[in-house]
Amino acid sequence: MRSIPEKTLEHWTSIYLSNRFPNGALWWPTSGEDVLVELPRLAATGPGKTLALELKTTEAVGDRHMLEIDTVQLDRYLNPNLGPLSPVYYVFPLPHWVGPLTSTSGSSPASLGGSAPAPPEWWRRRIGRSWFGEWLYVMSARAVSEALPVDWRSKGRAKLFTLDPTRPTSWATLFTRAPYSVPYLWRSFWSIVTKCGPWDSIRWRTVVDGQGRPDRVLVLDGDLEEGWHLGALLDQRRQLVKEQVIDHGVERAILHIPDSALY
Repeated sequence: MRSIPEKTLEHWTSIYLSNRFPNGALWWPTSGEDVLVELPRLAATGPGKTLALELKTTEAVGDRHMLEIDTVQLDRYLNPNLGPLSPVYYVFPLPHWVGPLTSTSGSSPASLGGSAPAPPEWWRRRIGRSWFGEWLYVMSARAVSEALPVDWRSKGRAKLFTLDPTRPTSWATLFTRAPYSVPYLWRSFWSIVTKCGPWDSIRWRTVVDGQGRPDRVLVLDGDLEEGWHLGALLDQRRQLVKEQVIDHGVERAILHIPDSALY
């Protein structure tokens, strides 16, 4: 059973993003829609940054929580058949409770004061430590691949981690391999995104021509920069529509952040 319902996590993240970027463009693809096709479409909406989020929730297994990754999906993000590398990030919880979370008050650990808000309230930032942004993390697709077992491509699914919420946890011991970049805390990630980062992963930045129209996407990877004309990028991605799209779930979002929200 899921540690927390996927739809609950989806709606909480959507509320946060809608409030943080009120002028942004947010798209939750339906089953069968391809993230690699939709990314350039949102990038073409105007100057700014575009990225995709893969929301993954853990499975409650006894008193522990386990997260598995669809390796076919991950490999496709890392090695697209056409076009540049894509800015895909995995979002997942590190539950601080035991077993599957329910909407019942008291189903989660009490705070130091002896009480805790019921889980349906955890989307509100003012509630303190129980706020979902305090236990939700973000990793780039590349960092996820570095944390998986070496032979992850030989399996349909690979375990990213098993978490015991009753014991202290460190990134060095949680993953099979230590990734070059450790996960970002949810709220810290968006502060970095609105600046120039994340610097250790793929970023897409749409720039305009002399008439103010979206013209190119700068694909940034560390200090490397590659420019793609939007027309060519859209044409290439249209060819992906002809491919058979494998459905890997619908808990994913594509976000375009306008230049006005960036520093």
